[in-house]
Amino acid sequence: MLAIMSFELRQKFRSISTYVYFLMFFSLAMLWMAAAGGVFSGATVSFGGKTYINAPSSVSQTITFLGFFGTVIVAAMMGRAIQQDTENNIWHFFYTSPINKYQYLSGRFLGAFLTLIAIFSSVGLGAWLGCYLPGLEAVRLGPNQPMAYILPYLYSLIPNFLIFGALFFTMGALLRRMLPVYVASVFLLIGYLASGHLLGDLDNKTLAALIDPFGSRAISHLTEYWSVADKNTRLVPLSGIYLTNRLIWGAFGIIMMGLCFWRFNFSAANISGKQKKELAQAAPVIKQVQVVHTNFSKMSLWHIFVAQTKLNLRETVKNIYFIAIALCGILFMASTAPVITKMFGTSTYPVTYAVLEVLSGSFALFMLIITTFYAGELVWRERDAKISQLFDTLPIPNALPFLSKLSSLILLQGILLFVLMVFGIAFQTIKGYHNYEISEYVYQLFLMQWPDYMLVAVLAMAIQVIVNNKYVGYFLMIAYYVGQVSLPGLGFEHPMLVYGNTPSITYSAMNGYGHFLPRFRWTEAYWAGAALILVAASMLFWVRGTTTDWRGRVRLAKLNSGSSTSFIAAVGAICFIGTGSILFYFYNVLNTYKNTYGKQTDQANYEKQYKQFEAVPQPRITDVKMNVDIFPDNRSAHISGDYVLTNRSNTTINEIFITQDDEVKINDFKFDRENTTKINDRAHGFYSYTLKQPLLAGEKMALHFELTADPKTFLGMSQSKTVLNNGTFFNSQLMPHIGYQAGVELVEDKDRRKLGLKEKERMAARDDVKALQNNYISNDADLINFDAVVSTNADQMAIAPGKFDREWSKDGRRYFHYSLDKPIWNFYAFQSGKYEVKKAQWNDVAIEIDYQKGHEYNLDRMILGVQKSLDYYTKNYSPYQHNMVRIIEFPRYEGFAQAFPNTIPFSESIGFIAKVDDSDPKDLDYPFYVTAHEVAHQWWAHQVLAGNTQGATVLSETLAQYSALMVMKHQYGDAKMRRFLKFELDRYLMGRGQERKKELPLALNENQQYLHYRKGSVVMYLLQDQIGEDKVNEALRDVINQYGGKGAPYPNSRVLVDAIRKVTPADKQSLIDDLFDSIILFENRALSATAKPLSDSKYEVSMKIEAGKFKADELGAEKEVPLHEWMDIGVDDKDGNPLLRERRFIDRKNMSFTVIVKGEPAKAGIDPDNKYIDRTPDDNLVKVDILNSKS
Repeated sequence: MLAIMSFELRQKFRSISTYVYFLMFFSLAMLWMAAAGGVFSGATVSFGGKTYINAPSSVSQTITFLGFFGTVIVAAMMGRAIQQDTENNIWHFFYTSPINKYQYLSGRFLGAFLTLIAIFSSVGLGAWLGCYLPGLEAVRLGPNQPMAYILPYLYSLIPNFLIFGALFFTMGALLRRMLPVYVASVFLLIGYLASGHLLGDLDNKTLAALIDPFGSRAISHLTEYWSVADKNTRLVPLSGIYLTNRLIWGAFGIIMMGLCFWRFNFSAANISGKQKKELAQAAPVIKQVQVVHTNFSKMSLWHIFVAQTKLNLRETVKNIYFIAIALCGILFMASTAPVITKMFGTSTYPVTYAVLEVLSGSFALFMLIITTFYAGELVWRERDAKISQLFDTLPIPNALPFLSKLSSLILLQGILLFVLMVFGIAFQTIKGYHNYEISEYVYQLFLMQWPDYMLVAVLAMAIQVIVNNKYVGYFLMIAYYVGQVSLPGLGFEHPMLVYGNTPSITYSAMNGYGHFLPRFRWTEAYWAGAALILVAASMLFWVRGTTTDWRGRVRLAKLNSGSSTSFIAAVGAICFIGTGSILFYFYNVLNTYKNTYGKQTDQANYEKQYKQFEAVPQPRITDVKMNVDIFPDNRSAHISGDYVLTNRSNTTINEIFITQDDEVKINDFKFDRENTTKINDRAHGFYSYTLKQPLLAGEKMALHFELTADPKTFLGMSQSKTVLNNGTFFNSQLMPHIGYQAGVELVEDKDRRKLGLKEKERMAARDDVKALQNNYISNDADLINFDAVVSTNADQMAIAPGKFDREWSKDGRRYFHYSLDKPIWNFYAFQSGKYEVKKAQWNDVAIEIDYQKGHEYNLDRMILGVQKSLDYYTKNYSPYQHNMVRIIEFPRYEGFAQAFPNTIPFSESIGFIAKVDDSDPKDLDYPFYVTAHEVAHQWWAHQVLAGNTQGATVLSETLAQYSALMVMKHQYGDAKMRRFLKFELDRYLMGRGQERKKELPLALNENQQYLHYRKGSVVMYLLQDQIGEDKVNEALRDVINQYGGKGAPYPNSRVLVDAIRKVTPADKQSLIDDLFDSIILFENRALSATAKPLSDSKYEVSMKIEAGKFKADELGAEKEVPLHEWMDIGVDDKDGNPLLRERRFIDRKNMSFTVIVKGEPAKAGIDPDNKYIDRTPDDNLVKVDILNSKS
């Protein structure tokens, strides 16, 4: 065994590829750490927030991630370790040597296994040395822990080499071919990808962690709720679900090796008949010599080309391994199809574009795998079959075999796309959806995706031809795929840099592909030119004969150069350079292309140059009158506006600063008094005007402005999304803003340091008196008077906030006038689209939904959501301030809803096509919920608006969440809320680990979504559960009565907390501290539960629980604090229905309870509905053991 192992090691270490692999992974690991550490100015690689780049979790992520991409090397090493003897026809030397099967197999396996360890040791070594590169930011580095680098090898990489190695080695030993080895790697990828889809579902996280053969999902599940402090200090332990995963897949590896030793025949006499035929060719018998008529005409060559293409395609399609990979792809599509665009666990209707997005995304990897593998198989088919020299003597040009093989590969892709289309239609049919939109299937699959896959096919074939090594070719293609994913994060974002990269394009039912399609097509043409050049190069370097050295191949290439090759190369070069010039002009001349770093540089320069003017007193906008003309046909808009500016300061204003978004062009700024322009910085959108007649305290002045949203278009290409052909939606962010705008500044500490700026707090301190003079929506206005006239095409409706006054037509255009009889905040929007209209009523309030035809599915749910919300909010808070609620659909290029005064723009992607099954206890009616949340903003943001300090969004987003939860609770009951809150708790706990600066208590949050939305939901639901819904609403009414519709000084979160304290009993005051002013987490678990049957279907349930309470700092470091909580204990039946909920006082770590329930119990425990923020919410309930009635 040792001799065989030594032979294998010597062979591997003589191979140049071993050192290439080592250096490549070493370099990748070092570059990865350097990019994450801030060495490269344009890189955006990050391990999440304040997590150190050399933290144990970060190192584990780096090693396992790069190890994942090394799977193809593991397959090549382990499979060929045993298969190469058959391929090289030297198997009989080993089979007749004085060694046994155990020595032969063990030696080969261990030699390849040790080589893999040597190769992949480069990852840990590169990551370690990467921490000492010059230029790394010290603040991104923590202490280097040796075990952080060792444990990922012991727990993940080395076990994976053994597990996967056993599989690949067994396949190579028993089947004596490499293709089934690669097919086996596809099955491993299926497990990984399927686990990724399941991981997003709360009900399937454990299953996801178990079926991932790589173990990375298990690590994610084990550490998903770790705080930043945990990630920076804790080693990833081999415990829990991670240990179970390793044991399951370790057992699989042992079984595979046992199968190999059992089934492998170490004797030529025992080789199967099929293998004998492959290994020993019988001498051919020539019965009759046929007369051959030679014909070298072009038509003859065409017939040969067609015949060869058909032959290559037929041989590939009927291959059992191709069928296996294709079936894998189909099975994976079947597993992912049910989760089409889920939100809160609820699916959407299987509309064609949604089905295509999910299935195409699922099948893409398999398409790339098949393209990569079969490019190698096709190029090497004759050489692998040992007939290449015979084939090479055929009187055909080099172009013919290459082009026929390339054509068969492209046709193979087309067949697979057709299978995808059939599967998609079948899935829609099974789901009872029959609006198939065949034209959309054909267009997207065959006219958009297929050309992209063709580019990959050309590259895969060209690499195989040029490098002339099948396995190096496979590795280079893997490197290409990795590069496509990672290069943009390293600053290579320009769309002309990475071969085959085309602009992302989203289909909308409202606007189709819109104006994004021409840019996509021009980019495809650009890469098609590059592909033609690769085709010409492949024709030149096509291998014929035995010449394989580079010098000889170059000499033959010169001889092979002919008119057809030159023509293809010339056409490719003309196309590549011509379209490249067009694209370069569009991106870099007509527009000013900026990658992420360039945009950040602009932000930094804005701050460096103009921060000095932030404290200079400026007038406030008090009146806004807008005339907006929207031109959907050419996607432009003309904006004419009038501001009334009022000097509300106590000093004279001599200079006015304006910040203008660069999405629009300034035609004119005109004040009602003489002025001179002092600063005219179009690059940063900053302008300064010195008034000849100063604006006195309390005085007003007028500002008229003319703006144009006119996209810079060239040959149909455009980047702007301001105006669309259908579904235009833009807001007041495009309008002129008075003064310096701190919202433009960079926020991330790492970005600020990189560009020479000091770190800054995200928001001012909660009680900052100066900051409370501005609300968090706008720093240049308080309440404003608003009036707007909006025009659009004759076939569209134009919409703005306010009461609809009148409509008229002029010059083939429709005009709409909107006004408000009450002041609003300086926050408004304009929309235009071809809408169907559904109307309803609530008391004297009109309800209207403007929607895309075909999206009628949930209109009644949305209307009900509006009605129930108005019922609840007017009863518990205050009257609704408008006479209409209007929901307006807009294209799914963005995925949110946003509340403006009496208007709610609502993306088509978050409710219009939701498929809510009311009979399914797991389905949440999120169209109803989102509607209720947005309607709540008419109170929490449009009546009460907080100052621009810490905790501001508690008074808007958190209270809108609470309001929507209460409406949902009354409509659907506590059972639905239990599931919703579990989603919210899950997202909060995961968000803590991704914190980019610091976690703060809820009342001090700095517009952090995982706090004001996710934690806010759990906190407010627990609050009303503990002190009573009526008490909470009493406090909220008090806040509205004091601060509704009032300007500076604005309220802060202290106002809310104090109002809640007033209505909270003395024994619950500490709860307010825990919920709003501290970061408190619990570790509650049920240890055991038994039930003793009683009479009348009653049971006596005894349970033991364990509770813990922890206070965390801003990075998640925790300390245990005393318990003094009123918590529910509960018992559920087998269907999850509650049999009992009782509130008990928890003041000790370990406690026992005995209760009587009616009905057979299945689970029991503490905080069964996850009302408290529990670090491990899944262990609150434990199975109840039913005791014998006699015991």
